Amino acid sequence: MRNKGIAIVLALATVLVVSGIGTLIFTRTIREIRHGAQDQGIVQTLMLARGAANLGGSLLATRGRERLERIVQQTASSTDRWAYGGNTGTEAPDPVLVAQALANVADRFQSDLDGFLCGKNFAPDGLPAEVRVRVYVTTSACGEPLPPKTHLPPGRFVEGAPRTGTGSGVSQTYALPFVMVAEASLGQARRNIVLQGEYRFTIGRSSFARYALFTNVHALPNGTGVWFTDRTLFDGPVHTNGHFRFYRSPWFGGEVTSAGCLSPGSQSCQGQTVPGAYFYGEGFVRDRNMQPSAARPSYRNPYGTHAPEFTAGVDWNASFIPLPPNSQDQRTAAQESGLYFSDDIRSLKLYRKCLLGETEVACSEPLGPGALKLQYIEVTYCKNQCNQTATEVYRYGLDGLLYQKDNGGLFVPVLRDGAPVRFNGVIYTDGEVRSLSGPERSRATDPATAPPALAEFAQITVAAQGDIRITGDLKYEKPPCTGVPTREPDGTVTPAVCDNLGVQNVLGVYSQEGSVWIAREAPRDIHIHGTLMSSRGVVGVEDYNSIPEKGSVYLLGGIIEYYYGAFGTFDPATGRNRTGYGRAFTYDRRFLQGLAPPFFPTTGQDRVTSVSVFSYGQREQVY
Repeated sequence: MRNKGIAIVLALATVLVVSGIGTLIFTRTIREIRHGAQDQGIVQTLMLARGAANLGGSLLATRGRERLERIVQQTASSTDRWAYGGNTGTEAPDPVLVAQALANVADRFQSDLDGFLCGKNFAPDGLPAEVRVRVYVTTSACGEPLPPKTHLPPGRFVEGAPRTGTGSGVSQTYALPFVMVAEASLGQARRNIVLQGEYRFTIGRSSFARYALFTNVHALPNGTGVWFTDRTLFDGPVHTNGHFRFYRSPWFGGEVTSAGCLSPGSQSCQGQTVPGAYFYGEGFVRDRNMQPSAARPSYRNPYGTHAPEFTAGVDWNASFIPLPPNSQDQRTAAQESGLYFSDDIRSLKLYRKCLLGETEVACSEPLGPGALKLQYIEVTYCKNQCNQTATEVYRYGLDGLLYQKDNGGLFVPVLRDGAPVRFNGVIYTDGEVRSLSGPERSRATDPATAPPALAEFAQITVAAQGDIRITGDLKYEKPPCTGVPTREPDGTVTPAVCDNLGVQNVLGVYSQEGSVWIAREAPRDIHIHGTLMSSRGVVGVEDYNSIPEKGSVYLLGGIIEYYYGAFGTFDPATGRNRTGYGRAFTYDRRFLQGLAPPFFPTTGQDRVTSVSVFSYGQREQVY
């Protein structure tokens, strides 16, 4: 009987233990289910908050830019040296005056931002969530103060040059600091992201020389689309009035802007504007649909990963920038204080000499006592529809006074209206320039043996109504940069070295109705220092698909063209050129500082030309 009692007690104890364990397991399971649901909610709200932050950045670059455009037109000075900052400063405006002026811009901009952000739920349709975005450019947004532990520094000047009133075009970039708060809630889960950054905008009547590449139509003249590839390395601003095409990972060291016009005309967009770009294997993608964001689009498909590197930002909603309708400014400048020719120029040679008296001496540094450095311009031009030709030789020194070689071999001052001419740098013809070059190489196969075409003080624009053919090297005496952007084995890009930005020699080559050609007879590995522009044609290589392979075009400057010009063909299997030239381009960063060749065409607009959203810190928080 006693044993039975013990057995009953043990059985009851076992039942209690098992029941307790079961209850514990059940309770823990319920808790884990609850935690799992909470974790899922946290992850979902985090994704929603991140999406809201991307949306906020996209809105700043699109609708925000449209609002800012109107504000700038109302508040920026078109007469002072600085759009914001008055007439103070030669290198940069007074930061206090800039901050005061941009505070006014921020007040107006905040009102516009609140108008299209506050009270809006940006949650996807059908999802029972709330997603909100606030952007602060002042201390209050949507009626709420700045988040704790955040502050807004004053607006600032970023880069640019003062307007001098001489007709040279410059751009100026300013920055408005911002704080963005993206909040998401789903059930009991809440999450927010606080992001800080700068909203940079560029304004002004900038010179076309500021572009590393500008195309009105981003295609060949026959309509063939042009793709940026891994071989594409541009270290300055790039713009098209149309749409870009991206294959793999082209690299851009400057801002990238696209007007998104479906049918660009010479003076305006002739069709619909649709912001976006083409990605290989994906077709056309609108900016608002780019993944993971419009600032860093990336697509992976059987053809590879197509993710252009925008190291200085991208604007898919940039202004349409018309190319010049004529070259009247350059023609007038040449007639007044430059060199004007009514017929074709058969040969135009630029070179530098150093003289002691009239004896040529080496241009060593420093020059010997009494020696002078001079810029020479040798022109052979047509007469009587090129049945005859004539040759004229000009020169000038640091003082700019122009001299011409007479029939006796002496250089005499050039007089107009009885006064000596101080050369303004413009050489213009109503016809074409059949050959433009600097001095010949001492060894034909070695570009390093080509002497300078431009003396260290020379600033020249060669302009023509028709074609301009470059037949030889055109080099600065003192180049601002050395080397070319290079992609390293690990995929990163090392930019060119530009540590001599104070030098003054600069060259512009501009055709209004024709094209700028690198001639079929140009030497192998030609070196060209200058910015090349065609308002109605291309900058390209003559007979690019039939001449032999000739190395690369080493360009220090930029290209502005109506259509994209071809330089050669290459074998996709080897990556080497088959015909023509390859491209080895280095952007002249002085053009970002406001330097431009004399009387080089300007955009003719005083407006916001681009915006970029830069983020330099964020934090995430669970409520």
